[in-house]
Amino acid sequence: MKQWAPFPFVRIALSFIAGILLFLYTGKEFRYSLELFAFFVALYLAAYLVARRVKTVEANTVAGIAGLLCFAAGGMWTTQQQTALFSPLHLSHLTSTPSYYMGTVDDYVVQKPGAQSTVLEVEQVQVNGQWQPAEGRVQLSVPHDSERTYELGYGDRLLVKGAPLAVAPSANPKQFDYRAFLANKQVYHRHYLQSHQFQIIGSDPANPVLYWSIHLRRRLDTLLKESIAERREYGISSALILGVKDELDNAIRTAYANTGTMHILAVSGLHVGLIYGGLMLLLVRFQRSNRQRLVGALLVLAVLWLYAFITGLSPSVLRAVIMCSIVTVATATRRQRNIYNTLAFAAFVLLLYNPYYLLDVGFQLSFLAVLGIVYLQPRFYRLITFDGRALDYVWALFTVSLAAQLVTFPLGLYYFHQFPVYFWLANLVVVPAATAVLYTGVAALALSFVPLLGSLLFQLHFGLIWAMNEFNIWVNNLPQALINGIDISPAQTWLLYSLMLLFILFFALKQLRYFTMATGVVAVLVVLQITESRQQLVQRSFAVYSLRNATAFSFLQGQEAALVRTASLTPENYTFNIQPYLWHKGVQKPVQFQLASPPAEAISHALLPDSNSLYVWQGLRVLVLSRPIRIQPRESLEVDYVLLTQNVRVKPEDLQPFAFKQLILDASNAPWHLQRLRPQLAAAGIPVYDVTEKGAFVVEM
Repeated sequence: MKQWAPFPFVRIALSFIAGILLFLYTGKEFRYSLELFAFFVALYLAAYLVARRVKTVEANTVAGIAGLLCFAAGGMWTTQQQTALFSPLHLSHLTSTPSYYMGTVDDYVVQKPGAQSTVLEVEQVQVNGQWQPAEGRVQLSVPHDSERTYELGYGDRLLVKGAPLAVAPSANPKQFDYRAFLANKQVYHRHYLQSHQFQIIGSDPANPVLYWSIHLRRRLDTLLKESIAERREYGISSALILGVKDELDNAIRTAYANTGTMHILAVSGLHVGLIYGGLMLLLVRFQRSNRQRLVGALLVLAVLWLYAFITGLSPSVLRAVIMCSIVTVATATRRQRNIYNTLAFAAFVLLLYNPYYLLDVGFQLSFLAVLGIVYLQPRFYRLITFDGRALDYVWALFTVSLAAQLVTFPLGLYYFHQFPVYFWLANLVVVPAATAVLYTGVAALALSFVPLLGSLLFQLHFGLIWAMNEFNIWVNNLPQALINGIDISPAQTWLLYSLMLLFILFFALKQLRYFTMATGVVAVLVVLQITESRQQLVQRSFAVYSLRNATAFSFLQGQEAALVRTASLTPENYTFNIQPYLWHKGVQKPVQFQLASPPAEAISHALLPDSNSLYVWQGLRVLVLSRPIRIQPRESLEVDYVLLTQNVRVKPEDLQPFAFKQLILDASNAPWHLQRLRPQLAAAGIPVYDVTEKGAFVVEM
């Protein structure tokens, strides 16, 4: 216990996190968190009184454990309180479909092609002609078809016609789980609106501070757009300074992601740290007297919280500002400070406000990166000593990047399935460049009212961004710049972190047992990988994917696959909907060919006289109908599956000459066509699988 004595908030934060995880993964049906919390508080008070009387190490230990259990139970209780589904007024508990509902816009408005998206906090619903109170958050999508920059704003009160729908699950296997992503934000419903379906009836922002923060950020964003003519450079400027990513160019976004420098485009601890570091350099000579330290601390706190204000008070900025604020206060008061306690306190405060931040990828990556930099970077830095200041600076920057990348490496593989090979090279240039971009951008915004100086600063700001973009594109185009297609399970992710921790303990404590345990973890990882590879070598599957306005299906054997698709399948659609499943199956790059074109050698393909297609693979027969059936077979034609695509006009009687297991309707068919066709097929007793309702059709053979 003595080893943990200097880290009280680390113990508290870890206990609180344990309670959150216990509730999220094992106790969502447990509704007695408050009673459990009260029990442990009573237990702690009793143990504390006993410890005060007997004054033994054992009694103090029991009291300390009881105190930590209070925080664990508090984590469970806080998470239960923040879970919207437990409210009896939640939209998911309505027994009848509402015809209208009212609420207040409670989030940022995000620009998307042709539409804008935000979240509405529901207050009332109209059911059977009667208004009644209701709760719940609905993700709204409204058309952006006017000359206004934003159709909606934070705090707008809306009257909406219709009923929101529950967020649908992922349509394809291993696809990004958007429903879980929204659920972590307590959003369980979505509504795609037309212009005539909503009306702004007033304004009542729940948080006036956030309202003015968003208002100021919009004005500054407008100023950036007016001052930077090129869309590519404006998108980077707005993302890096204000955290607005609406106008980020997809190609440049990909380049930053592939070079491991995407973190500079997410306003977070890096940006707060740059501002904090610049302020401390300016105030280094004004730290002699108590009064100077107090004035300096107030100035630093004012600038940090002003920056948080203009960036919309995002969680990533808030956690960094909280940490820097604690360090600033501790420095001004000459109190002993411990960075691990500071980090733990920031995490505890944020999780107390919203326990679901723990599931946020940015939250996880940023805290792990800071831990890596704090602990590993000084040890890496001391490995080599340089006499020159320039080389020493480059080495320090390299070790910072290495420490952050190493600690976030397993999570990066788990979430993004890729590893940027030249992250060290990219960060050596991009981080200093981003520093200059941030400083010049902030200065340009602050001095924009000065005609000549403001214009010069914006030109310098633009030039730096252009050079940074070109460098990132160059690095992205280097040979083998990105290793992707890596698919690891949660168990493998935990094992990688266990391996990392054991190696750290081995080098820190010089005890052979940790190296032995690390060897055991490596053996487990090897066994898991060999087992997975052996399973993949004998796998066979047929899959029809759910893709709006496109058709795609795959034949997969071993670690190879053939993908049949229509020309309407875009690269972005493939990357988001199909690629994760193929990577999970060990397929790096499938052979692709278009519908009705010559297939791969292992697949037999027949183009029928009416321009429909018959595919035969591994004894599996698939009839793909994209044209009306003009020619009937002389005798019953046996196939396994019939796939209807592209709004093909087929009547149930047209399918009688075919013997098949199931009829598949894919998402290239329009909703109106499916709505007309489903009753006809059901009346004829034809077994139907509709991928628009049930998700991708996958047969493991």
